[in-house]
Amino acid sequence: MTNNYRKEIVNTILPYVRKDSRIILLVCDMGFGTIDTFREKFPNRIYNMGIMEQGTVGIAAGMAMTGLIPIVYSIVNFLAFRAIEQIRNNVIKQNLNVKFISSGANDYFKFLGYSHCCGEDDKKIMNLLGMQVYDPYEENLNDFECLIEKWLISPLPGYFRV
Repeated sequence: MTNNYRKEIVNTILPYVRKDSRIILLVCDMGFGTIDTFREKFPNRIYNMGIMEQGTVGIAAGMAMTGLIPIVYSIVNFLAFRAIEQIRNNVIKQNLNVKFISSGANDYFKFLGYSHCCGEDDKKIMNLLGMQVYDPYEENLNDFECLIEKWLISPLPGYFRV
């Protein structure tokens, strides 16, 4: 891993948030330090949902049904393992425009133990379910901002690994 996009992603989406009032950030009790600018600029469009990834995905699905574009931001394996049934049933099977940011890709949090790591299994799981995966760590990727744009402007659910 040559770059740590965890620190860049939230600030990179800010111009899109500024242009589109439908974008809402749902944070699963993490990202402190990386979400500060978002919280300062858009205090009414960011919610700390606590440690409840399954419920957060269900809430995001409901928001998407009303026309909002929710972004769920959590640790990679909490989305890929803990909330997978809700992602499949509530988002993918209903083809809802929910965006996911999975933080800690490629075992970034290995110092916290196996409960916070999954290698690249998250990509396999999301691909198996039919979720579009956006991975800035893949070879030949030259433009992080272009990948962010593709992820955000797509009307389909999308899973971004950082």
